[in-house]
Amino acid sequence: MNDKLARLDYYTLLGVDAGASTADIKRAFRGFARRYHPDRFAAAAEEKRERATAIYRRGSEAYQVLTDPRARALYDEGLRRGILRLDPAAGDAATRRRAAPAAPARPQGPPIRSTQARLYFEKGVQAAHQGDWRRCWQLLQTALELEPGNDFLQSRLDQVRARLRT
Repeated sequence: MNDKLARLDYYTLLGVDAGASTADIKRAFRGFARRYHPDRFAAAAEEKRERATAIYRRGSEAYQVLTDPRARALYDEGLRRGILRLDPAAGDAATRRRAAPAAPARPQGPPIRSTQARLYFEKGVQAAHQGDWRRCWQLLQTALELEPGNDFLQSRLDQVRARLRT
């Protein structure tokens, strides 16, 4: 990992101050993601892609921690002691406390390789939860276009298509 990256706290990495609101953090992360997302470096040299990926992963970690009130409180406490990253075990504990006790364990995620396809899939899932099946279908169709031949995406698209026909 890049030594300079290892010396940055989450707030500095995202370019926000410690008193930033969740909305400010989300806004900052969008700008951060536009700059460091690995897909942006797809045609770059391997070393540059790996560096961008490492930076983006750390920024994603920062975003996850700073937008979760309990994890952020734990992080701020550790930061006061000079700890720049939240211990994964502490973050997991904060997440477990926040989750409903009867929630079933979720699988690691759908078998989608492309980051962009996964993003469209996740937006499609959100649209389905909101009952917007037409939008869900459009988003899943886009995900499948980004990752043609993905049986998982095709099966989900077929399910939504069937839902639209009823």
